[in-house]
Amino acid sequence: MENVTKALIMAFSMMMFVIGFSYSMYLINHLMSTSEVLLDTVSASKYYDNIEVESGENTREVTVDTIVSVLYRYYKENYTVKIYDGATLLQIFDVNLEGKIARAAADTKGVDKELVSLKKSIYNKADNPAYLFEAPWTGSTNENTRARVDFFLHGTKGYINNTLVDYSKESPAFKGVVGGFLGKYTNETIFIESVVEYAFTGDTISTANGLETITGNTQESSKIIITYTKK
Repeated sequence: MENVTKALIMAFSMMMFVIGFSYSMYLINHLMSTSEVLLDTVSASKYYDNIEVESGENTREVTVDTIVSVLYRYYKENYTVKIYDGATLLQIFDVNLEGKIARAAADTKGVDKELVSLKKSIYNKADNPAYLFEAPWTGSTNENTRARVDFFLHGTKGYINNTLVDYSKESPAFKGVVGGFLGKYTNETIFIESVVEYAFTGDTISTANGLETITGNTQESSKIIITYTKK
């Protein structure tokens, strides 16, 4: 009788072990699936297919067509887009920065230190390729922002809200080059696309180069910065 009791106890213990082990495996698999979903949600590769993740930075080789597509979406998706030719920043597209540049142009008292600093930046120097013309396309309609993209891509110029925006061959961005960005670079030109998503608080973010700092409220947000560098 004693042997039967011990056998039943051992069988019961084994059954509980199997049940516990099976449940543990279920939890592990469930947590792994949940983790993959979360990683997919925050990864910039959700916005771009076939990008390899390297040290938190997604990179790939692209042509002009890809850049054109992104430029016509930056103000809708709130991307920051930077285009480099070597070490030279050819132009930046950033709704938040452009809004501050426009406010800096209208600031006559010079009380806001950030706006004063922006007045001295490359974005406000008419002889610099990254000059933003005081960003007259902001605060109005998407049509004006789209017009600025059109001017940049095709190397044209025109007035937006009574301010001249000039990306012609006379501009510092395209010195002597007819046709703007599409005239300077063909679809055979290769650019390295780098995509990084940042979590940040405030109106701007702090990056490794120290050019941008956190200001404003403390509510956490995210920002995708896309950089194109001519190969």
